[in-house]
Amino acid sequence: MVEKRDYYEVLGVPKNATLDQIKQAYRALARKYHPDVTKEDKAHAEERFKEISEAYEVLVDDEKRKLYDQYGHSGLTGQFSNGGFQWSDFTHATDLRDIFGDMGGFGFGGSIFDALFGFGGRGQQGPHMGQSLRYDIEITLEEAAAGGKREVSIPRSVTCEACHGTGAKDGKVQTCPSCGGKGQVQHVQQRGYSRFVSVSPCPKCRGAGRTYEQRCPKCDGKGVQLRTSKISIDIPPGIDSGMRLRFAGAGDASPDGGPPGDLFVVVHVKEHEIFRREGADLWLEMPVEYWEAALGAEVEVPTLDSKAMLNIPAGTQDDSVFRMRGKGLPHVDSRGAGDQLVRIRIKVPRKLTAEQRALLKKLSEQSPKKSFLDRLKGS
Repeated sequence: MVEKRDYYEVLGVPKNATLDQIKQAYRALARKYHPDVTKEDKAHAEERFKEISEAYEVLVDDEKRKLYDQYGHSGLTGQFSNGGFQWSDFTHATDLRDIFGDMGGFGFGGSIFDALFGFGGRGQQGPHMGQSLRYDIEITLEEAAAGGKREVSIPRSVTCEACHGTGAKDGKVQTCPSCGGKGQVQHVQQRGYSRFVSVSPCPKCRGAGRTYEQRCPKCDGKGVQLRTSKISIDIPPGIDSGMRLRFAGAGDASPDGGPPGDLFVVVHVKEHEIFRREGADLWLEMPVEYWEAALGAEVEVPTLDSKAMLNIPAGTQDDSVFRMRGKGLPHVDSRGAGDQLVRIRIKVPRKLTAEQRALLKKLSEQSPKKSFLDRLKGS
């Protein structure tokens, strides 16, 4: 498996690059590696163009960039199709149109972008993909650590069973007589020696290229119906807030026979009562008695799924941090687990018994008076 390059390296920008710097870098590289104008090998250019577009897709999106900066490529799990970037994941096609707008229009004859984005002479012919949906879920820190399945109910449009998505009663459709099945009509205007041709969706079939005599009574000719679907979601162990899971084909059905949209599930992890999360690491503030810190002790420390014993050395100071390896959350890319970091908070009792007061007074009398510098040195 080829290891992915760093996205900042791909675009040639620093990690603190501004949005304008990222866009400027992408503009320059896009012009250089456009397969229709590059002077390099076309196959290499297409591969390079896809790589810089993937980097651009991540770094101009605040949510994706934050996940990438914190977790690297593993933080983008569920962001792209089948776990890897596909052209269908690219949401900045209009940026490409702007970049190449001063080169005679976007997409030249036979451009790969006609196939990727539907640009060029074909316009928007053919069935369209259904609308993608977003669903937000909230899970506990324990659920984030363990992963597992969650069943959710999603209201979405599905293909009408009565007409099989055609919108026609009994599914009986015919080629649109107005556009001949093309879905588009041309309007020609002659002005002197100039001839102007404009193309627009066919008003009779609304760009579908087919029509019917009687509309389906179940869906009122729309081809889709609103239903609530139960969908099982796999939550990977170690998932963090803001991560997005993609479920291909679980979105709205296409109104004209195209593929269904996707479902994007955005995960939000609740704040925990005692643990604070930093990536795969967990932080815990552990109160200890002042005599435990002075004499040393073995204390019971809670972990996310159980408890463990922690050795406190004699003379431990307030704010000391101890690392419990492997007691954090799993990494989302299965690289083991993070650590649990325990910060010591020494408790000073507000009330003392007579015996405790006497013992402390005796200790105080046996301790020499300390100067400011002695106190700083901790002697």
